[in-house]
Amino acid sequence: MRIGTVVASFAVLGLALFATASRAAGPEELEGKASPDFSLKTLDGKNVTLSEMKGKVVVVDFWATWCPPCRKSLPHLQKMSADKELADKGLVVWAVNAREKSDVVQKFLTDNKYTFAVPMDLGKTMTQYKIAGIPTTVIVGRDGKVRKVFVGFGDGSEGPMDEAVKAALAEKE
Repeated sequence: MRIGTVVASFAVLGLALFATASRAAGPEELEGKASPDFSLKTLDGKNVTLSEMKGKVVVVDFWATWCPPCRKSLPHLQKMSADKELADKGLVVWAVNAREKSDVVQKFLTDNKYTFAVPMDLGKTMTQYKIAGIPTTVIVGRDGKVRKVFVGFGDGSEGPMDEAVKAALAEKE
C-alpha cells in the first residue's frame, strides 16, 4: 500500500512538472510589455524596423506558404493591409515570412494577388517573439507595447483580431 502511495505521489509531481513545462514562455507573455525590436529586409528589398513605427499600430503576422492555417489567415491580413481608412488612422501590416526562400514567397504572393509588405525572417525575429507555431499575429500599439497576441487562425478569428486592432488604433501614444 505504501509503494502505491509513493508511486501516486510521483505521478502527481510528474503531472505538475509537465503542466508547468507545457506553459513555457510563449508570445502571449509579451502582452503589455515592450515589443522586441527588429529590422528586416522585405521581399521587395526595403528595410523595415519596428522601433521606427512608433506612433503607428503595427500588425506583425508570422506565417509561411506551406502552412494551411496561415493560408486561411492571409485574405484577412490582405483586407486589413489594403484598408485605406485603417492606414489613415495609423495601421501598418507586416506579414513576416518564416524562413522561406524569396522566390517561393514571391510566386505565392503573385499567384494569390497579395500586396502586403513581407519582411523576410531567417528565424531570429521568431525567436525574439517566442513563436512556437504559426500563424502568430502580434498587435503592437502606438507606444511600442504588445497589445494582443493571436496564436493560430480559424473560423471566427477575424472578429477578435479586428477588435484588438480597433482598440489599439483608438489609444493615444
